[in-house]
Amino acid sequence: MNLATPHSSSPGRDGGTGRLRTGARDVAQGFLRFELWSSLAQDDLRQRYRRTVFGLAWLTFSYLVFITAKIFIFGALNPAPLAWFAAYVTVGFLVWQLLNSFVVDGCTSLINSETWVKGVQLPYSTYFFESIWRDLIIFAYSAVVAAVILVLTGHVPGWAALSVPPALLLIVVNGLFLHMLLGVICLRFRDIAQIVQTAMRVLFFLTPLVWTPDQVGALADFLVWNPFTYLIDIVRTPLLDYRIPYASWGVSLGMTAGLGAVSFVVFAIFRNRLAVWY
Repeated sequence: MNLATPHSSSPGRDGGTGRLRTGARDVAQGFLRFELWSSLAQDDLRQRYRRTVFGLAWLTFSYLVFITAKIFIFGALNPAPLAWFAAYVTVGFLVWQLLNSFVVDGCTSLINSETWVKGVQLPYSTYFFESIWRDLIIFAYSAVVAAVILVLTGHVPGWAALSVPPALLLIVVNGLFLHMLLGVICLRFRDIAQIVQTAMRVLFFLTPLVWTPDQVGALADFLVWNPFTYLIDIVRTPLLDYRIPYASWGVSLGMTAGLGAVSFVVFAIFRNRLAVWY
């Protein structure tokens, strides 16, 4: 089987429509190489925990220790019942961790793939899917802790929980768009990756993860400008409050459509220049 795919289009297809078609073909061909990018992602994680006693189980243990500390530290400052707050923090931070990984890893997905790009001709999207799959594996190990805490705090999933899988799928789609956009921009302008990482550290404190909107008074009005609030809400509210947040769904779908359009156009237009930006 030939894995090679040209990184450049033929001269006759350099127009806008041709670039869009080439970009779409890159994404489709990259996605079909599931066996390759899933293996690369798993191998990368195994190398990180090579020769450790618990291996990938450290992902679950680390999340458990981290989230437990946050629950008890910030739970003492929050007037909400501890059981509800524990579930609130656990689910919120679980989704934030995935979103943060998509943003940060999206910035470096092409930069870290320099050896592969120079040595093997593959669809550029292969490296996006590898990064996303690695983040999803980490998410799955952490989700075990979240599931246990939800059960222990008495949050048995209701009918509204049926909206959680589509919500997670929407987040993954946003993850792909973030990789396509940030991967290209950060490859060309390396300082952007550092700016984005710094911005994400600030956004952590501006996102309702370890605090609730009723704690911050008028500052809660600024939450409408935080896109992560809506993506977290479509996962957390069905599990904790047993209802579907339709308003957050509407905003999330609109953001996804806008981000998708911009990301795909940027990727398609600059795809032929990526190799020379290394």
